[in-house]
Amino acid sequence: MSEPVNNQLTRSKYAQYKGVSKPMVSKWYKDGRLVLTPDEKFILVDESDARIKLTASLNGSFYDQKAKEERENINKIISEKGLTELTQEVNYQQLDLEIEDADVLFKNARALREKAAALQAAAEHDKFIGDLVEKSQVEKIIFERARQFRDGLVTLSRRLSPELSGLSGVSEIEALLTKEHRIILEAFSKLPIIE
Repeated sequence: MSEPVNNQLTRSKYAQYKGVSKPMVSKWYKDGRLVLTPDEKFILVDESDARIKLTASLNGSFYDQKAKEERENINKIISEKGLTELTQEVNYQQLDLEIEDADVLFKNARALREKAAALQAAAEHDKFIGDLVEKSQVEKIIFERARQFRDGLVTLSRRLSPELSGLSGVSEIEALLTKEHRIILEAFSKLPIIE
């Protein structure tokens, strides 16, 4: 483990001193959690240790917090602008070859995508809600259809009994039953919709 000289270490030596990888030190630097000398060549050890300790809660959630802020900014953009206005602005900025602010382009494009996704989800939700039927209504319809089917089968047996008594072969009986069952099923499929 490297020991600080005059409270200063290079980034690689600071990584050894802290027992972490060099990319972690780079991450701390990007997150603004290191205190550097004015020429930025050395890390001030005591000050950086204190800042890292002070911001320890950011270790796992720094990017989550940053993403939350981004989402809030995008939601603000979405709520302030209608879809048409947002589309026009994004199209204008994306086609403007002079614009150099990629962050603006990204945020507006993302806002447009989020707004479109929200509108699509709302439309699908409305469609889904329109397709739902109350359970009691479904039970009523099933009961009514089952009763109609049962009544058709009872009527069939009464109507076919005399004809069946006159038939002698199994194949004749089977053919007659098949024909009559088909007629009942076709009639059942053509019943009017129950409201």
